[in-house]
Amino acid sequence: MAIIGSIRKRSGLLVIIIGVALAAFVLGDFLKPGKRFKQTNNIGVVGGENIPYNEFVQKVEEQLANIKQRAKKENLSTEEVYSARQMTWQQLTNDLIMGNEYDRLGVFVTSDELFDLVQGKEPHQYILQYFKDPNTQQYNPQLVINFLKQLDQMEPEQKKNWIMLEKAIKDDRLRTKYNNLIGKGYYVPKLFAKQDYEEKNKKYDIRVVAANYSSIDDKTITLTDADYQKYYDEHKYMFDQEAAREIDYVLFELQPSQLDREKIAKEVAQTFAEFQKTTDVPAFVNANSDTKYDSSWKKEKTLSPAIDSLLFNSPIGFVISPYIDNNKYTMAKLLDVQMRPDSLKAGHILISYKGSAVNDAKITRPKEKAKATADSIFAVLKKDPKQFALLSAKLNDDASVKTKGGDLGWFADGTMVPAFNKACIDGKIGEYKLVETAFGFHIIQILDKKPAVKKIRVAMVDRRIEPSSQTYQDIYTKASEFAGENRTVAEFEKACTSKNYNKRTAEVKAMDNSLPGVNGARTVIQWSYLEETEKGTVSSVFEVDGNYVVAALKSAREKGIQPMDVVKQQIEPMVKRDKKAEKLIETVKAAGTTDLYQLATKLNSKVDTIRDMVFYNYNMPKYGPEPEVIGTVVNSKVSSVSSPVKGNMSVYVFQLDKATEAPTTKDYSMFIKQQEYGFANRVQRDAYQALEKMANIEDNRVKFY
Repeated sequence: MAIIGSIRKRSGLLVIIIGVALAAFVLGDFLKPGKRFKQTNNIGVVGGENIPYNEFVQKVEEQLANIKQRAKKENLSTEEVYSARQMTWQQLTNDLIMGNEYDRLGVFVTSDELFDLVQGKEPHQYILQYFKDPNTQQYNPQLVINFLKQLDQMEPEQKKNWIMLEKAIKDDRLRTKYNNLIGKGYYVPKLFAKQDYEEKNKKYDIRVVAANYSSIDDKTITLTDADYQKYYDEHKYMFDQEAAREIDYVLFELQPSQLDREKIAKEVAQTFAEFQKTTDVPAFVNANSDTKYDSSWKKEKTLSPAIDSLLFNSPIGFVISPYIDNNKYTMAKLLDVQMRPDSLKAGHILISYKGSAVNDAKITRPKEKAKATADSIFAVLKKDPKQFALLSAKLNDDASVKTKGGDLGWFADGTMVPAFNKACIDGKIGEYKLVETAFGFHIIQILDKKPAVKKIRVAMVDRRIEPSSQTYQDIYTKASEFAGENRTVAEFEKACTSKNYNKRTAEVKAMDNSLPGVNGARTVIQWSYLEETEKGTVSSVFEVDGNYVVAALKSAREKGIQPMDVVKQQIEPMVKRDKKAEKLIETVKAAGTTDLYQLATKLNSKVDTIRDMVFYNYNMPKYGPEPEVIGTVVNSKVSSVSSPVKGNMSVYVFQLDKATEAPTTKDYSMFIKQQEYGFANRVQRDAYQALEKMANIEDNRVKFY
């Protein structure tokens, strides 16, 4: 990470601690007892190639570190950790699938080609994006050259980021080559283009009689096992599904009791009395508030609307009594008011020393020598300010601005470490300041400031309204008794009714992360996929998202074509529809007429006229999606009356009155290009999906977390 990044937020130690904690979380989740799957060390298998669990964990940790760096966050939510795991899995499977395909086809990116993508006349879009002149916001090739010259002297984090950027550029070029290889190999003969043009532009006028299925009462339809089996056999492809579990669950929410609220209100009143008298406000806030003291300066309309206007129009020392906002008590005291610039622009030369927060092994000078060097530079600049850029290039320990004349650019008030920020605020434009921070000694050049605006410094004490330990225990006992007394789905459902619990139901896939109303429910979902969790089993109590959950496995659907008994209830409406169609077709045939108007009278229907119907339109005007009918119309002769056609909503009989040919054209080049373009776009998605299917991916992630 660049020195300026460290100045903005000192977080190295916490990042390490959090990284270790996340690793322990990943491993700890795996090592919990009771998760008895078949033993495997692989989190997955792709195209016959194993993905070891340890390799996956390492990649996840790298992904988490990258996310924290980009978001400038020291801690990540459960949802963010889950997303990182998902992203890592997709990346690993993609690399394996496409890597094998590139090798098989001989698709690669040469070193010369990669050089051209980075430094050539037409660099990759990622280079254009990241190497812009801060003043013009236009791509500047000199920035790339300067960056690469300094790469060896940069910190490991910056080197790692560059390697990731190069990989992304290379991967993107490989994908482009592969897609072009397939897309450019697609050829559309003129005859195909002509047929496509005619299917889109030939129009049909028909008169039609529809016998709607709703005209037959469901109660009059009797279905046999053979009826179900026939429909199932003809539509098996529709029942090829991913594994899923249907879960019933009860959420026991951890909410503060009335007794908790009364106790907290008393404590807040006592805290407020002391808050008004304290002379050491920051220490008091840190000792009594759920959020630490914030010394930053706030401008108007950045605080809660409940107090913003009041504080900006009150004298220093004004105190706001406790009020409830977002499930917490808040009290505030106005400490100071100043006119301060919102943003500042400065340059600096950093002279660091061994043991400073920079933590660079290459810096070995002692602190005393660093101070002497900084004093010397400061003295030179007092006599000759024009030497700043030259001295920065030679002596600056901040590699991110060393070759930029030390220019840090614009930064918001309060984003630098306090001593640095104060020097910029107090100094005048064009003035030089020498200050010490944990990173070393800074010779600061104040370049510019935005106009000053009114800002205030406020001390705020927050106290969350949350359940007590006794309430936690009471609710857990309630959930535990419910789980212990109801060990089957039937008992579970009966208890929900008798005790008026809100039973919820959800269908979950193996790697889902949440249930409706419950975020971060991985433990519940994983439980439903354990080999020992049989259909009808009721879980123990899970602590999820700050609440307790008890679940029951209602049904388990495995991957593949679902058995007929599983989908029987699902297909019943369609089986009834087919039986109705048989009856209506018999009725139409028994009418013994090809006259549409006579037929409409016998069917208690009407004759509709539909004009300008085209083959390419999936919907039949006035009736909706009826591809079977449209296909039959297209293949009919003018003036002919059709046999009964079974549609989605009705049985239809139509007469084709007119077929208007598509306007003649000799040039089909535009239609050829349209088809080729459409195919090339499909390649972006469909090619990978086909390769993914062929890879026979074995996903074992649910066995680990």
